[in-house]
Amino acid sequence: MPLIRLLRVYLRLIAVSYRRWIDAKVFYASLTRRLVEQWSFYMTHTFLCCFGGFVADIFEAKEKLLKDLGWEENPFVKDLRVFDRESFLRHYCPFESASILQKLAFDTKACLLLGPKGVGKTSALYHVYYSLPQNEFLPIMLKEPPASVNSLAKEAGFVKQDGFFDGFLSALRGKKEVSRDELVRVIKSQDKKVILFVDEAHLEPSKEMYMEFKYLLDEVPNLRMVFSALGQENFPDSLVQLIGTKNVFSRRGFSKEEMRTIVEHRISAVGGKGVVPFDEEFLGKAFTEQNLLTPRYVFDELNSCLAQIAAGEAAVQPYSDDPIVMAAVQHSKEQPITTAHAEWWIMLSPSQQGVMKQLFNHPEGMTLNELMVALQLSQNTCFNALYQLRGEDDAELKRKPEVPFPLVEVKTKLVGGRKKNIYFANQKVKNLFTLH
Repeated sequence: MPLIRLLRVYLRLIAVSYRRWIDAKVFYASLTRRLVEQWSFYMTHTFLCCFGGFVADIFEAKEKLLKDLGWEENPFVKDLRVFDRESFLRHYCPFESASILQKLAFDTKACLLLGPKGVGKTSALYHVYYSLPQNEFLPIMLKEPPASVNSLAKEAGFVKQDGFFDGFLSALRGKKEVSRDELVRVIKSQDKKVILFVDEAHLEPSKEMYMEFKYLLDEVPNLRMVFSALGQENFPDSLVQLIGTKNVFSRRGFSKEEMRTIVEHRISAVGGKGVVPFDEEFLGKAFTEQNLLTPRYVFDELNSCLAQIAAGEAAVQPYSDDPIVMAAVQHSKEQPITTAHAEWWIMLSPSQQGVMKQLFNHPEGMTLNELMVALQLSQNTCFNALYQLRGEDDAELKRKPEVPFPLVEVKTKLVGGRKKNIYFANQKVKNLFTLH
C-alpha cells in the first residue's frame, strides 16, 4: 500500500509539472508572438515614415526638375506610344524610315529593313505608317507575318468572318478559305495604294508565304509592302530580287553623332533645348560602344543621371552654357550687389565669387546641386569652393588672411528621412554687399 500511495503521489507531481510546463510554453509562445507583432508594427511604421517620405520627396524632386528644365514630361521613355500618332511622331527621330518614305513616294514596290533586336525596326515601320498621306495610301500594320493567304486577308481586315467587305464578292460570305486570286481582286478594288507592313517577317511560319508575297506584289499594281526582319536568310532570292538591293536598309547600331541627334530630338519634343542638362563629358561616357547598340541603353544612363540630379547626387556637370535655360532654373532674379566695401573680394576665385553671388540672391539657402546647376560647375569644383568658403581649408586660410572666413554657413535639413545640406551666406558678411 505505501508503495502504491507513493506511486500515486509521484504521478500527480508529474501531471502538475506537465501542466505547468504546457502553461509556461503557451505563455512564452504568446509573449513571443506579441513581441514579433509589436516589432513588425514598429518596423513597418518606421519604414513607411522614412521610405514613404523619401519616395514622395523623389517624385516631387522629379516634377521640380522637369519644371526647371521646361520639359512637359520625361523624354527618355523606352517604349514610344505607337498607338498615339501625334505623340509618336513628335518623339520619334527618323533615320531609315525617312529613306523608306522617300522610296514609297516614288512608287517603290517593296522595302526591307534589317537589324538586330532593339535598334528600332518596329518604330521605323510605325513612323512610315503614320507619315503616309491618307488621301493616297491605305496602310495596314501586321505585327507578325500571316501563316496563309486566308490569314493575311483576315488580319489585313479585307474580310469578315462571313465574307468580304466589298459588295460584289458577297457570294463569298461564309466561305472558310480565301484564295490568292480573290485577295488580289479585293486589293485591286481599293481606290488607294495599299501598303502592308509586315513586322518580324523572319518569323514567317510558312515559307511558302514568302512566295505568296512575291506573287501579290507582281499581280497587284496598287500594292506596296514593307518588311522588317532580323535577317534575310529565309527570304527567297526571287523576293529579294523583286525588292531590290537599293531598297534593303540595315541598322546594326548607332554612331555617337546619331545618338546625340536622337537625344536632342527627344529633349526638343518635350520643350527642352539642345542636350541640356547633360554635358559633353557625361555624354562621352554614356555613348559607349555597347550602349550605342540601341537607344534603350543610352536612355537608361540618361534617366539614371536625371534621378541623381533630382536627388542632389549628380557627379557630373548637369547643365550646359545656355543663358535662357540658366535663367529658367534659377529660383529668383539676381539682385545687384556692390563689392566696394570688400577689398578682399578680388582674392576669391571665380568659383568662390559665383557661389557667394548665388547665396546672396537666395536668402532661403541653396543645396550643392542647385549651386552646380546655377553656376555650371562640376560637383568637385563646387564642393571645394564651399569647403573653402566655410573656413575649413587651413591652406586657404593661410593664403588669404585678409578674407573674413567663414563666408558661408551650412545647416542640415531632414527631407524624407535623408539629411540634406543647405548653404547660406554669412549674414554679417552679406551686409557688406547689399545695396538696400
